Amino acid sequence: MKRNVSALILTGAIALSSTFTFAQSADNKDNKFNDISGHWCNSAVQMLMEKNVMPFTGEKFSPAKAITRGEFVSLLHDALGIQIEYFAAPQIKDYFEDVEQNASYTSDLIDLVTANIIEKGGKFNPDSFISREEMVHYIMNAYKYHMGDKYALINIKPPFFSDDSEVAPEFGGDVGRAAYYKLISGSKGMFRPKDNTTRGEAASVVSKLVSLLEKQNPVVTVTPEAEIKDDSIIMKVTLTNNSKKTVNFNHSSGQKYDFKLLDSDKNILYTWSADKMFTMALTYSKIEAGESVVYTETLSGDQYKAIKDKIAYMKAYVIGTSDEFTLDTQGYEVVLK
Repeated sequence: MKRNVSALILTGAIALSSTFTFAQSADNKDNKFNDISGHWCNSAVQMLMEKNVMPFTGEKFSPAKAITRGEFVSLLHDALGIQIEYFAAPQIKDYFEDVEQNASYTSDLIDLVTANIIEKGGKFNPDSFISREEMVHYIMNAYKYHMGDKYALINIKPPFFSDDSEVAPEFGGDVGRAAYYKLISGSKGMFRPKDNTTRGEAASVVSKLVSLLEKQNPVVTVTPEAEIKDDSIIMKVTLTNNSKKTVNFNHSSGQKYDFKLLDSDKNILYTWSADKMFTMALTYSKIEAGESVVYTETLSGDQYKAIKDKIAYMKAYVIGTSDEFTLDTQGYEVVLK
Protein backbone atom coordinates (compact mmCIF):
# COMPACT_ATOMS: atom_id res chain seq x y z
CA MET A 1 0.00 0.00 0.00
CA LYS A 2 1.23 3.46 -0.88
CA ARG A 3 -0.65 6.70 -0.14
CA ASN A 4 0.31 10.34 -0.60
CA VAL A 5 -1.21 13.00 1.65
CA SER A 6 -0.40 15.86 0.82
CA ALA A 7 6.20 43.21 -10.75
CA LEU A 8 7.50 44.48 -13.51
CA ILE A 9 6.79 48.27 -13.74
CA LEU A 10 7.39 50.36 -16.81
CA THR A 11 6.52 54.03 -16.53
CA GLY A 12 7.69 55.80 -19.66
CA ALA A 13 11.43 55.26 -19.72
CA ILE A 14 11.92 55.70 -16.00
CA ALA A 15 11.09 52.62 -13.93
CA LEU A 16 12.91 49.39 -14.60
CA SER A 17 11.64 46.94 -12.00
CA SER A 18 10.18 46.61 -8.54
CA THR A 19 9.97 43.92 -5.89
CA PHE A 20 8.27 43.47 -2.54
CA THR A 21 10.00 41.84 0.40
CA PHE A 22 8.18 43.18 3.48
CA ALA A 23 11.48 44.25 5.00
CA GLN A 24 14.05 46.99 4.72
CA SER A 25 17.81 46.75 4.84
CA ALA A 26 18.16 49.25 7.66
CA ASP A 27 18.25 47.52 11.04
CA ASN A 28 15.80 48.97 13.57
CA LYS A 29 15.49 45.91 15.80
CA ASP A 30 17.41 47.54 18.65
CA ASN A 31 15.21 50.63 18.57
CA LYS A 32 12.96 50.18 21.62
CA PHE A 33 10.39 52.75 22.63
CA ASN A 34 9.64 53.36 26.30
CA ASP A 35 6.09 54.66 25.91
CA ILE A 36 4.16 51.81 24.27
CA SER A 37 4.29 49.03 26.87
CA GLY A 38 0.67 48.08 27.53
CA HIS A 39 -0.59 50.37 24.77
CA TRP A 40 -3.09 48.90 22.30
CA CYS A 41 -0.68 49.51 19.40
CA ASN A 42 2.27 47.81 21.10
CA SER A 43 2.01 44.50 19.23
CA ALA A 44 1.71 46.29 15.88
CA VAL A 45 4.76 48.45 16.56
CA GLN A 46 6.78 45.44 17.74
CA MET A 47 5.78 43.46 14.65
CA LEU A 48 6.93 46.24 12.34
CA MET A 49 10.18 46.66 14.27
CA GLU A 50 10.87 42.92 13.97
CA LYS A 51 10.56 43.33 10.22
CA ASN A 52 12.97 46.30 10.30
CA VAL A 53 10.14 48.69 9.49
CA MET A 54 10.10 51.83 11.64
CA PRO A 55 10.96 55.31 10.37
CA PHE A 56 10.82 56.79 13.89
CA THR A 57 13.84 56.88 16.17
CA GLY A 58 14.45 57.92 19.74
CA GLU A 59 13.10 56.68 23.05
CA LYS A 60 9.46 57.59 22.44
CA PHE A 61 7.08 56.41 19.75
CA SER A 62 4.36 58.89 20.79
CA PRO A 63 1.43 56.72 19.66
CA ALA A 64 -1.19 59.45 20.15
CA LYS A 65 0.76 61.97 18.06
CA ALA A 66 -0.64 62.71 14.61
CA ILE A 67 1.51 61.25 11.84
CA THR A 68 2.57 63.56 9.02
CA ARG A 69 2.03 62.67 5.40
CA GLY A 70 5.78 62.39 4.87
CA GLU A 71 6.16 60.07 7.86
CA PHE A 72 3.31 57.87 6.65
CA VAL A 73 4.91 57.62 3.22
CA SER A 74 8.10 56.20 4.74
CA LEU A 75 6.20 53.84 7.05
CA LEU A 76 4.11 52.40 4.21
CA HIS A 77 7.02 52.26 1.78
CA ASP A 78 9.28 50.45 4.24
CA ALA A 79 6.53 47.99 5.24
CA LEU A 80 5.99 47.00 1.62
CA GLY A 81 9.73 46.86 0.98
CA ILE A 82 9.34 48.44 -2.45
CA GLN A 83 12.55 48.66 -4.43
CA ILE A 84 12.41 50.30 -7.85
CA GLU A 85 15.34 50.79 -10.20
CA TYR A 86 15.22 53.75 -12.57
CA PHE A 87 16.97 54.35 -15.86
CA ALA A 88 17.44 57.98 -14.81
CA ALA A 89 17.17 59.54 -11.37
CA PRO A 90 13.62 60.96 -11.10
CA GLN A 91 13.07 64.50 -9.91
CA ILE A 92 10.41 65.07 -7.29
CA LYS A 93 9.38 68.36 -8.92
CA ASP A 94 7.99 66.25 -11.77
CA TYR A 95 5.55 64.84 -9.23
CA PHE A 96 4.87 67.51 -6.61
CA GLU A 97 5.72 71.19 -6.39
CA ASP A 98 6.17 71.41 -2.61
CA VAL A 99 8.55 68.50 -1.86
CA GLU A 100 12.30 68.97 -1.63
CA GLN A 101 14.58 66.58 -3.53
CA ASN A 102 16.76 65.90 -0.47
CA ALA A 103 13.94 65.28 2.04
CA SER A 104 14.20 61.96 3.90
CA TYR A 105 10.93 60.66 2.44
CA THR A 106 11.37 61.88 -1.16
CA SER A 107 12.67 58.66 -2.70
CA ASP A 108 9.96 56.70 -0.88
CA LEU A 109 7.30 59.06 -2.21
CA ILE A 110 8.60 58.75 -5.77
CA ASP A 111 8.42 54.95 -5.50
CA LEU A 112 4.84 55.04 -4.21
CA VAL A 113 3.80 57.37 -7.03
CA THR A 114 5.50 55.13 -9.58
CA ALA A 115 3.60 52.18 -8.10
CA ASN A 116 0.31 54.11 -8.41
CA ILE A 117 -0.22 53.96 -4.67
CA ILE A 118 -0.15 57.76 -4.33
CA GLU A 119 -1.49 60.03 -7.05
CA LYS A 120 0.90 62.71 -8.28
CA GLY A 121 0.20 66.33 -9.05
CA GLY A 122 0.08 69.71 -7.36
CA LYS A 123 1.01 69.88 -3.70
CA PHE A 124 1.59 66.89 -1.42
CA ASN A 125 1.84 68.85 1.86
CA PRO A 126 4.34 66.43 3.41
CA ASP A 127 4.45 68.17 6.79
CA SER A 128 0.66 68.24 7.17
CA PHE A 129 -1.23 65.48 8.94
CA ILE A 130 -3.02 62.76 7.01
CA SER A 131 -6.72 62.10 7.55
CA ARG A 132 -7.97 58.62 8.40
CA GLU A 133 -9.91 58.32 5.14
CA GLU A 134 -6.95 59.30 2.95
CA MET A 135 -4.67 57.00 4.90
CA VAL A 136 -7.06 54.12 4.17
CA HIS A 137 -7.15 55.14 0.49
CA TYR A 138 -3.37 54.74 0.24
CA ILE A 139 -3.51 51.48 2.19
CA MET A 140 -6.01 49.98 -0.23
CA ASN A 141 -4.03 51.27 -3.23
CA ALA A 142 -1.03 49.43 -1.80
CA TYR A 143 -3.11 46.28 -1.32
CA LYS A 144 -4.41 46.46 -4.89
CA TYR A 145 -0.97 47.03 -6.35
CA HIS A 146 0.69 44.27 -4.40
CA MET A 147 -2.02 41.72 -5.25
CA GLY A 148 -1.74 42.55 -8.95
CA ASP A 149 -3.75 40.12 -11.08
CA LYS A 150 -4.99 38.41 -7.91
CA TYR A 151 -6.83 41.53 -6.79
CA ALA A 152 -10.58 40.93 -6.63
CA LEU A 153 -12.98 43.87 -6.65
CA ILE A 154 -15.49 42.98 -3.95
CA ASN A 155 -18.98 44.46 -3.99
CA ILE A 156 -19.32 45.85 -0.49
CA LYS A 157 -22.55 47.50 0.60
CA PRO A 158 -22.70 50.08 3.41
CA PRO A 159 -23.25 50.85 6.17
CA PHE A 160 -19.86 50.05 7.63
CA PHE A 161 -19.83 52.71 10.31
CA SER A 162 -22.46 54.99 11.80
CA ASP A 163 -20.67 58.00 10.29
CA ASP A 164 -20.36 56.61 6.75
CA SER A 165 -22.04 59.73 5.40
CA GLU A 166 -18.98 61.76 6.44
CA VAL A 167 -16.61 59.74 4.24
CA ALA A 168 -15.70 61.53 1.01
CA PRO A 169 -17.32 59.78 -1.99
CA GLU A 170 -13.93 59.05 -3.60
CA PHE A 171 -12.82 57.16 -0.47
CA GLY A 172 -16.05 55.29 0.28
CA GLY A 173 -15.09 52.09 -1.54
CA ASP A 174 -11.66 52.02 0.09
CA VAL A 175 -13.11 52.40 3.58
CA GLY A 176 -15.62 49.62 2.89
CA ARG A 177 -13.00 47.20 1.59
CA ALA A 178 -10.61 48.02 4.43
CA ALA A 179 -13.40 47.24 6.91
CA TYR A 180 -14.19 44.01 5.05
CA TYR A 181 -10.57 42.87 5.31
CA LYS A 182 -10.52 43.91 8.99
CA LEU A 183 -7.76 46.44 8.41
CA ILE A 184 -9.85 49.04 10.28
CA SER A 185 -12.50 48.62 12.96
CA GLY A 186 -13.41 52.11 14.14
CA SER A 187 -14.38 53.04 17.68
CA LYS A 188 -17.90 52.74 19.10
CA GLY A 189 -19.19 52.14 15.60
CA MET A 190 -17.60 55.31 14.21
CA PHE A 191 -14.72 55.70 11.76
CA ARG A 192 -14.17 59.46 12.15
CA PRO A 193 -12.87 59.81 8.57
CA LYS A 194 -11.77 63.44 8.84
CA ASP A 195 -9.73 62.96 12.02
CA ASN A 196 -5.96 63.02 11.80
CA THR A 197 -4.32 59.59 11.80
CA THR A 198 -2.16 58.97 14.84
CA ARG A 199 1.15 57.12 14.77
CA GLY A 200 -0.44 54.27 16.71
CA GLU A 201 -3.32 54.00 14.25
CA ALA A 202 -0.97 54.10 11.27
CA ALA A 203 1.23 51.36 12.74
CA SER A 204 -1.82 49.21 13.48
CA VAL A 205 -3.30 49.48 9.98
CA VAL A 206 0.04 49.03 8.20
CA SER A 207 0.88 45.95 10.29
CA LYS A 208 -2.52 44.46 9.47
CA LEU A 209 -1.91 45.15 5.79
CA VAL A 210 1.44 43.34 5.91
CA SER A 211 -0.15 40.35 7.67
CA LEU A 212 -2.99 40.23 5.13
CA LEU A 213 -0.62 40.35 2.17
CA GLU A 214 1.59 37.66 3.68
CA LYS A 215 -1.47 35.45 4.14
CA GLN A 216 -3.00 36.03 0.71
CA ASN A 217 0.21 36.22 -1.28
CA PRO A 218 2.90 34.56 0.86
CA VAL A 219 6.56 35.25 0.24
CA VAL A 220 7.29 31.64 1.12
CA THR A 221 4.87 28.73 0.82
CA VAL A 222 5.41 25.90 3.30
CA THR A 223 3.94 22.57 2.19
CA PRO A 224 4.01 19.51 4.49
CA GLU A 225 3.54 16.03 2.99
CA ALA A 226 3.54 12.45 4.20
CA GLU A 227 3.90 9.30 2.10
CA ILE A 228 2.59 6.27 3.96
CA LYS A 229 3.88 2.82 3.05
CA ASP A 230 3.46 -0.62 4.62
CA ASP A 231 6.90 -0.57 6.19
CA SER A 232 7.64 3.17 6.56
CA ILE A 233 6.43 6.74 6.46
CA ILE A 234 8.25 9.41 4.50
CA MET A 235 7.89 12.88 6.04
CA LYS A 236 8.58 15.92 3.91
CA VAL A 237 8.28 19.70 4.07
CA THR A 238 8.86 21.94 1.05
CA LEU A 239 9.66 25.66 1.28
CA THR A 240 9.06 27.59 -1.95
CA ASN A 241 10.27 31.16 -2.39
CA ASN A 242 7.54 32.94 -4.39
CA SER A 243 9.32 36.30 -4.38
CA LYS A 244 11.93 37.82 -6.65
CA LYS A 245 14.57 38.08 -3.93
CA THR A 246 16.59 35.67 -1.82
CA VAL A 247 14.90 34.73 1.45
CA ASN A 248 17.29 34.32 4.38
CA PHE A 249 16.83 32.26 7.55
CA ASN A 250 18.53 32.50 10.93
CA HIS A 251 18.85 29.33 13.00
CA SER A 252 19.84 29.25 16.68
CA SER A 253 21.50 25.85 16.15
CA GLY A 254 22.27 23.37 13.41
CA GLN A 255 18.66 22.21 13.42
CA LYS A 256 16.62 23.58 10.51
CA TYR A 257 13.48 21.44 10.66
CA ASP A 258 11.60 18.82 12.65
CA PHE A 259 8.76 16.31 12.24
CA LYS A 260 6.23 14.95 14.71
CA LEU A 261 3.68 12.16 14.37
CA LEU A 262 0.52 12.39 16.46
CA ASP A 263 -2.45 10.17 17.29
CA SER A 264 -6.12 11.10 16.85
CA ASP A 265 -6.08 13.00 20.17
CA LYS A 266 -3.03 15.00 19.08
CA ASN A 267 -0.75 13.16 21.50
CA ILE A 268 2.82 12.97 20.23
CA LEU A 269 3.86 9.49 19.14
CA TYR A 270 7.20 10.36 17.58
CA THR A 271 9.53 13.34 17.30
CA TRP A 272 12.28 13.13 14.70
CA SER A 273 14.73 15.36 16.61
CA ALA A 274 14.31 13.58 19.96
CA ASP A 275 17.41 11.44 19.55
CA LYS A 276 19.43 13.87 17.42
CA MET A 277 22.28 16.20 18.35
CA PHE A 278 22.82 19.55 16.62
CA THR A 279 25.62 22.09 16.48
CA MET A 280 24.96 24.71 19.17
CA ALA A 281 25.90 27.73 17.12
CA LEU A 282 24.11 30.30 15.01
CA THR A 283 23.65 29.04 11.47
CA TYR A 284 22.13 30.52 8.35
CA SER A 285 20.37 29.25 5.25
CA LYS A 286 18.68 30.79 2.24
CA ILE A 287 16.29 30.09 -0.62
CA GLU A 288 17.00 31.82 -3.91
CA ALA A 289 14.20 33.61 -5.76
CA GLY A 290 11.81 31.15 -7.37
CA GLU A 291 13.57 28.14 -5.84
CA SER A 292 12.47 25.50 -3.34
CA VAL A 293 14.13 23.65 -0.48
CA VAL A 294 12.92 20.21 0.59
CA TYR A 295 13.57 18.60 3.97
CA THR A 296 12.67 14.91 4.23
CA GLU A 297 13.09 12.08 6.73
CA THR A 298 11.90 8.46 6.85
CA LEU A 299 10.68 6.46 9.84
CA SER A 300 10.75 2.69 9.40
CA GLY A 301 11.52 -0.55 11.21
CA ASP A 302 10.21 -1.55 14.62
CA GLN A 303 9.80 2.07 15.73
CA TYR A 304 7.38 2.68 12.86
CA LYS A 305 5.52 -0.62 13.29
CA ALA A 306 4.89 0.16 16.96
CA ILE A 307 2.93 3.33 16.15
CA LYS A 308 1.81 2.75 12.55
CA ASP A 309 -1.88 2.10 13.33
CA LYS A 310 -2.10 5.05 15.74
CA ILE A 311 -0.73 7.76 13.44
CA ALA A 312 -3.44 10.32 12.54
CA TYR A 313 -1.46 13.52 11.95
CA MET A 314 1.98 14.67 10.91
CA LYS A 315 3.37 18.06 11.79
CA ALA A 316 6.36 19.61 10.05
CA TYR A 317 8.31 22.45 11.66
CA VAL A 318 10.74 24.92 10.17
CA ILE A 319 13.17 25.94 12.89
CA GLY A 320 14.41 29.51 12.73
CA THR A 321 13.36 33.04 11.88
CA SER A 322 13.28 35.22 8.78
CA ASP A 323 12.91 38.95 8.21
CA GLU A 324 11.06 38.28 4.96
CA PHE A 325 8.14 36.27 6.34
CA THR A 326 6.75 34.80 9.54
CA LEU A 327 7.13 31.09 10.27
CA ASP A 328 4.30 29.28 12.04
CA THR A 329 5.80 28.07 15.31
CA GLN A 330 2.81 25.74 15.80
CA GLY A 331 3.93 23.71 12.81
CA TYR A 332 2.40 22.74 9.48
CA GLU A 333 -0.07 19.89 9.78
CA VAL A 334 -1.16 17.07 7.50
CA VAL A 335 -4.19 14.90 8.34
CA LEU A 336 -3.38 11.25 7.63
CA LYS A 337 -6.65 9.63 8.67
